[in-house]
Amino acid sequence: MHKVILFILTTVFSLHVVAQGIVNYDIEPMVSQIQSDYIANWKKIGEINGYRIQVASFSGVNSKSQAESVKSTLNVLFPDNKSYVTYNEPYFRVQIGDYFSRLEAYRDLLKIRESYSGAYIVPQKIKYQ
Repeated sequence: MHKVILFILTTVFSLHVVAQGIVNYDIEPMVSQIQSDYIANWKKIGEINGYRIQVASFSGVNSKSQAESVKSTLNVLFPDNKSYVTYNEPYFRVQIGDYFSRLEAYRDLLKIRESYSGAYIVPQKIKYQ
């Protein structure tokens, strides 16, 4: 008998909870303001300290075209990661990815080293997304 009453009460209670289905959030106006200020400030920063994987470095004649060639190959092999060609005299460097942590970069480094054995992780300013 107790089990039947318990079953009926549980069923009625669960139907009452499911029937409501609406959740209202009462957020203080100041909390919303702080959240929007936080987002706006991060958009102003734009770049933070992070990591990229350096795949190749070229200098000399045709170094820019070699770097662009490697970049286009990276875009095909690793379409999820953005690749970059940077110039710091006298080298054109090809880098890939925007990683917040070294561990995150290391995971992709293992995959990239299958195609480019000389790849390594470098600290770099990355774009905050």
